[in-house]
Amino acid sequence: MAASWNGLQIATLAVSALTPLTVAGLGYFVARAGRRLEQLRWANQTVVVRRLEVFAEVAPQLNQLLCFGTFVGRWKEIQPREAIGLKRNLDEAMYSNRVLFSDSLFAAYREFMATMFAMFATTEADAHLRAPIDSQWGDRRNMSWWQDSMTSLFSPDKLVSTDEIQVAYDRLADRFRADLYVTHGTQPILTTHL
Repeated sequence: MAASWNGLQIATLAVSALTPLTVAGLGYFVARAGRRLEQLRWANQTVVVRRLEVFAEVAPQLNQLLCFGTFVGRWKEIQPREAIGLKRNLDEAMYSNRVLFSDSLFAAYREFMATMFAMFATTEADAHLRAPIDSQWGDRRNMSWWQDSMTSLFSPDKLVSTDEIQVAYDRLADRFRADLYVTHGTQPILTTHL
């Protein structure tokens, strides 16, 4: 009986000695996980801040392209060469910040641009505009700035409707909303629908 009492005493002593070590080890891992979580939160916050900066830069230009393509807002003031220039500016901003955005947002961006422009239609020339020259809301040829040579800036056979432009823009806006964690009134934050 004395030997079994010694074994029990040794086991109790071992457990008593290991308890503080276990608590210290567990505390170390919890603290380490907490630091990593804080670093991840900071990195994500930094990315979202940068995304907002890029969005503030590109949103007005995207809206101008939408106005140009759908004959709304200030479409009468946006000349075809300006629309092509907007594409260049937007491509520079979006492609240089590509790593900040999700693949689905960038796919929606490329879809919107492919809807607005017939890219790679010619070599050594700008992309042709796919937006119509005229619609039920107006005719660019009636603007004081119109020149007949501007017709060559529009795709001769790949025009799209204003509805197609609006749909592509809406998809892009939805993807920006998701990447910027902006919610709809009826949806919780961080919905992930692709």
